[in-house]
Amino acid sequence: MKKMIDLKLKEKTFAKSSISILNDFTLTITSGEKIAIVGESGAGKSSLLNIIGLVDRHYSGQYRLFGMDAAKLNDDQRAKWRNERIGFILQNQALLNSFSLEDNIKLPLLYVSKETKKAKEVWFRQLVETLGIESLLKKKPFKCSGGERARAALARGLIMQPQLVLADEPTASLDDKNKDIMMELLFKLNQINNMTLITVTHDLAIAQRHDCVITIER
Repeated sequence: MKKMIDLKLKEKTFAKSSISILNDFTLTITSGEKIAIVGESGAGKSSLLNIIGLVDRHYSGQYRLFGMDAAKLNDDQRAKWRNERIGFILQNQALLNSFSLEDNIKLPLLYVSKETKKAKEVWFRQLVETLGIESLLKKKPFKCSGGERARAALARGLIMQPQLVLADEPTASLDDKNKDIMMELLFKLNQINNMTLITVTHDLAIAQRHDCVITIER
């Protein structure tokens, strides 16, 4: 199997603080794996996702992603990878209240060619139908329930059909029915498209459905 992530951290540091986390932490993930990350609050689970997702550079160590040294990527390359190759599903959803759900989901398409936009339209329709949010597309996020916003955030994270998906407590605001729909979709894409999935979760039942469970301690 092809190695997608090869991370060797000495430590993750914070500006204006002597606190460090993820000391001497290593992680190797091959393409198509699905990995769950668990641990107590403050241990560094979300920080780890930010490092993997090329958002956070404030760490010491070595990181190779998609076979390339992350330290050698310029800002444009990092941004392009975050938009096209890495899908983010965030606990706080980060939806824009001034945009409709449809426009929020399609935000990553602003930075791609017309041909790519056209090709993704069929996938967009499949996504919103699977997630049961077709009737909500014109609504603004602040007029939607937490579960509806979570499903829209999932659709946005998957709209580009990324190679790597980073999910931070993706089911926290969902009922059991929608929790199952979300995870089944992620696992289906993992199997069919060889999409690599990394899920931070406090739900041990969900964690145990992944190939491997990694526990991060303080």
